Amino acid sequence: MRAAITSVSAVMIAILFVQTANGLQTNLLGIRAGLEAFPYWAIGIVMAFYYVGYTLAPLTSRAIIGRFGHVNTMWVGTVFAALAIVAHALLVTPYAWAALRFLSGFALSSLYVGAESWIHDRVGNDKRGRVFSVYMVVQMIALTMAQVLFSLGDPRTAGPFLLAGGLFLVAAVPVALAHRTAPHRAPPEPLDIWKLFRASPLGAIATVLAGVTWSIVFTFGPLYAQKSGFDLTQVSLFMALAMIGGSVVQFPMGWLSDAIGRRVTIGLISVAGVLVSLFGLWANGEGEIAKYAASLLTGGLVFPMYAISAAHTNDRVAPQSRVAAAAGLILLFGLGSIFGPLIIGGAISGYGAGGYYMVLAIGSALSLAAAVATR
Repeated sequence: MRAAITSVSAVMIAILFVQTANGLQTNLLGIRAGLEAFPYWAIGIVMAFYYVGYTLAPLTSRAIIGRFGHVNTMWVGTVFAALAIVAHALLVTPYAWAALRFLSGFALSSLYVGAESWIHDRVGNDKRGRVFSVYMVVQMIALTMAQVLFSLGDPRTAGPFLLAGGLFLVAAVPVALAHRTAPHRAPPEPLDIWKLFRASPLGAIATVLAGVTWSIVFTFGPLYAQKSGFDLTQVSLFMALAMIGGSVVQFPMGWLSDAIGRRVTIGLISVAGVLVSLFGLWANGEGEIAKYAASLLTGGLVFPMYAISAAHTNDRVAPQSRVAAAAGLILLFGLGSIFGPLIIGGAISGYGAGGYYMVLAIGSALSLAAAVATR
């Protein structure tokens, strides 16, 4: 395990800074949009445009990585993400933000394809669940750090936006220095989305649903907390607890999937996700402590799903198709993520804050059905 982690350490360090910046920018945009009185449906569209760009990038990333390599693809992605978030502070309109979110999604999705295919290229099947879980734990730690940074700034000013841009730029450094440890394969073989479904139906479906639920928590969690009457510090704590929950559960779930199988693990996470969402619905009418507990538990059940689904899929594809498989998984995750903000924006508009947990419960129930019905 130590050697496996060392072989992808540049990716882990880069992702730590990328996700700190990404978590900070998502909170900033959600809360700033609320302060600017953007309608909830407009916020949903703005947030969804990130995932439109996120979804389109995997269609080109295989060719980009094949031509320019993992290192160049990743550091260029961080630079464009930095430029996009700084521009948000200067152009505060829904139309401009939608365009910038598209650019940010495209840049970061290309970066993630490079990072995740790098990991899957360097790690064998026997350790994949645990190493990829470490990768996700690093993301959860970064997203928790983002909540702390968010609570220290004023979303009405340009300062936090500049900080997020600076963090993206710092993330480029470890990648740029890692040419010797990056994969050096010939241009990767293609693996179209239907072949990915045939290779791993459960992995593909669970990835789409992970995108739906992840994007709901990530983009509308701050708005749910704001709508529940929380101030800026309480919103930060609410979101930090979700990230902490994901951090604590991520590695044990990766170990469990290596030990008892990915399918059983996905089923167990899904059952627990339904129960936690029902608890969240109850907590919606209760006090702060109940809402905080619901956020902690929700993060613990929502965030590990993608790592297990990705490991399940990569167990079933040939090594030369790993870059294409990573691109396909990110494409599927992005497709699910487009619908998350759109669905939850409508649900909160129609049913109030409780719509947040209603949609999460449905997402977990569908994941459970996929675990039972597919191979």
